[in-house]
Amino acid sequence: MKKKMKGLMGILLAAMMCLTACGSSAAEFTDEAVLKIDGQEIMKSEYMVYLYTTTQSFVAAAGEDVWSMDFDGQTADELVEERTISTLQSVKAAQEYAEANGIALTDAQKEEAKAAAEQFVATVDAETLAKMGMDAEKLVPLMEASYLYSLVYESIAAECAVDEADMAAYYEEQKDQIKSDYTTYNLATILLDNADKAEEAAERAKGGEDFGSLFKEFDVDPAAATGEETGETTMYQSYMLENFGLTEPLEVGEVAGPIQVDEGRYFILKALEKTVPTDAEVKQMAETGYKDKIQTEYTEARIDEMVKAQTVEKIEAVWETLEKFH
Repeated sequence: MKKKMKGLMGILLAAMMCLTACGSSAAEFTDEAVLKIDGQEIMKSEYMVYLYTTTQSFVAAAGEDVWSMDFDGQTADELVEERTISTLQSVKAAQEYAEANGIALTDAQKEEAKAAAEQFVATVDAETLAKMGMDAEKLVPLMEASYLYSLVYESIAAECAVDEADMAAYYEEQKDQIKSDYTTYNLATILLDNADKAEEAAERAKGGEDFGSLFKEFDVDPAAATGEETGETTMYQSYMLENFGLTEPLEVGEVAGPIQVDEGRYFILKALEKTVPTDAEVKQMAETGYKDKIQTEYTEARIDEMVKAQTVEKIEAVWETLEKFH
């Protein structure tokens, strides 16, 4: 649960993929300091942006029920608050490291950050923006800080040398699992919202009826009726097994289902094509994965050291007035 995203801009941008409108109107926004990190004031607007994106990440990972879950004795709200502060600490640590080591954004990267800020603001509803006290102009330096974090991360990661013998041993240990996990399937799917119809469609598909015809007859995605959606998709074997609850991989031509993926939604799958990665591809994936693993552990340990050395002070009078995004 404590692993950070390599690019903190990913947290900001990923939130745009799972936006939800707020249900209550936001009060007039007063921007004031809510935290101090090593004596540096963190304004309410900045904190609220990170609180919002962290909230969205939690909902995307665990669903709306996340707020009733227990996280080793912490509530979801407590964990979201902790992660929000931790993220801000990492950003500030990266800014200090960048200044000390001559790391800065190029003009092109600044333009990318500006465009990302504008995209974020264009996607979030006005009520949520008001709750954050945020507009595109105010968001630009926050997005630049997230881009800078990525540069710092890459710079620290580059310090970490990878032992060739250890990497070779990792490949030997993991090659079979990697080959299995990254076997690629081209699947035909049918989405249904009725258990009886799902059983009927699955039985007919397994009996040899044309899957494409069954898709047109049964699939409930509105885009299927217009021809915009064909039901075909590509995914790795590991994803297919995990997300559809299958215990064994499918063979080409095999039909599986109906599979209930959540309340009232069912899938029927047919394996159209199966592509197993070559030994050379598996070796490349193993080496890349091992290098990323070692460098990630090294870099996050370095950043965690910086964060642990910081002092964090909440400004209680303001802190107690902060709203949530759920």
